[in-house]
Amino acid sequence: MATNIASSIKINDFDVPYELVRRKVKNPRLEFRNGSLKLVVPNGFKEHEKLLNKHKSWIFQRFIAYKQRHLFSSEIELNSARTKVQFQEYVDFLISYIGTELGVFPKKVTFRKMRTKWGSCSSKGNISLNTYLIFLPERLVDYVVFHEMVHLIEMNHGPRFKEIVRNRFHEHRILEKQLREYWPVIMDKYSIQ
Repeated sequence: MATNIASSIKINDFDVPYELVRRKVKNPRLEFRNGSLKLVVPNGFKEHEKLLNKHKSWIFQRFIAYKQRHLFSSEIELNSARTKVQFQEYVDFLISYIGTELGVFPKKVTFRKMRTKWGSCSSKGNISLNTYLIFLPERLVDYVVFHEMVHLIEMNHGPRFKEIVRNRFHEHRILEKQLREYWPVIMDKYSIQ
């Protein structure tokens, strides 16, 4: 059974909160997701403070990057006017349009809440899309759906994958940055527990 303890570590005049989770695991690990630091350690592990101090630089980089994204994201407005039906119809249109363009179609498209990504494509040809895409502008939805559709051609993010994405979305780096900026806004408002 896991035990959780909330605490904080001081790094460069910042108090970085973290959660210490003791559970039946083999090795300790650090996780930084949605602005929260979690240290998962084996039951009986005594050197968690030493581990935190060893990785202060890594923790601080992620903490500051999150804070900066959060600051930029304060100006972001979510698209809350779109209904679930409208969103799914739009995605169906994109699947059809992009599928015709690329010459590939997914076997199945599902929508679900995801903790760490906007979408995924399985080796079986199934695409899953994060339900929180509903709040993004159409250009970002287009990009995510296209990205996952390209995985039907190339499963990894290698040169061929990147070339196909770049040919359609010259501004892909900007879109990736915008997706990262939208994430904390959505997590703050519709946090996945």
